[in-house]
Amino acid sequence: MLQTIIADIDRDLLAALDARAGLLTLRTILLRYHASGVTAAQVASLLQELRLATQEGPLEDAILDALDMVTGWCGPELRVWDGVGGNRAS
Repeated sequence: MLQTIIADIDRDLLAALDARAGLLTLRTILLRYHASGVTAAQVASLLQELRLATQEGPLEDAILDALDMVTGWCGPELRVWDGVGGNRAS
């Protein structure tokens, strides 16, 4: 069973991942976690858990895209948590 962070945001995230939503949609959902005081580590843990339960393919790619935004392994315009990831992808 997957961990729960904030049930309604978790549901929206899972639905967006299943629908292979675009990066901006995923970022909007991740920003809701951030605004609610959830840490990057908590969301990264949830995404890693989802990834372990997923086979390779489009869903895993969507999870990895979200994980990149959480960990800062993306351009600064997509980064959600300040101070995460440094300048790795800038």
